[in-house]
Amino acid sequence: MEKKTIVARVEVLPGKEQEFISKAEPLIQETRAEEGNISYNLYQNPANPVAFIFYEEYKDQHAIDIHATSTHFRTFGKAIKELLASELIIESF
Repeated sequence: MEKKTIVARVEVLPGKEQEFISKAEPLIQETRAEEGNISYNLYQNPANPVAFIFYEEYKDQHAIDIHATSTHFRTFGKAIKELLASELIIESF
């Protein structure tokens, strides 16, 4: 198996933490239902509540490609633009 892991780091504007989480919930649920998804979790840093990471595991690169072009992923990306304090940092392993 060619398992792939993605860690996406993001910081939101102060006071926008709950709105960000609310907008992420549909993304999380729909991504977990994708055939090639192994796990998909959002974590908030307790020491710095504006900092979040998405920890994502997929069967292979094809599963990542499907996720990246999904409607729920694109919708989330548009919905959070005004909430971000900086650009997302995305790492693949």
